[in-house]
Amino acid sequence: MFVAEKLWELLNSPETDDEAWEQRIGELQADLERFVGDDPVTPEYLKLLYPAREGVWEIRSVAHAPSIRVLGLFPEKDVFVATNMELRENLGGWQSRAWKDVKRAAKTVWVWLFHPYQPVISTNVNDLVSGAVDGKYFKG
Repeated sequence: MFVAEKLWELLNSPETDDEAWEQRIGELQADLERFVGDDPVTPEYLKLLYPAREGVWEIRSVAHAPSIRVLGLFPEKDVFVATNMELRENLGGWQSRAWKDVKRAAKTVWVWLFHPYQPVISTNVNDLVSGAVDGKYFKG
């Protein structure tokens, strides 16, 4: 997994007086580390966002509040580039302006980092992740 600069800064920022937020960021980091660990990838953890043709995926950090979504794309199998994140409570319904904006931000970071290379686009999680648990990773 690769993490874009702003997300990296959030994950590695100096401690603040907000102990609850510090705890939540630590939990987010642990959730991201699951991708490179031995835990299986499941549909509850990783989802392809609509529209599938854009290839933007989300890692869901949901065990603790607030729920966080980390967006990113795959340059090749088993390599996830985490581009940006947002609190789920700020996103609204799946077709909201906020969701469109956060997906657009993910694609913008991708282009900034990797232009002219395209991400791998597939609705089949096995094209992107080795050993993923069978399930529905995309609404469609």
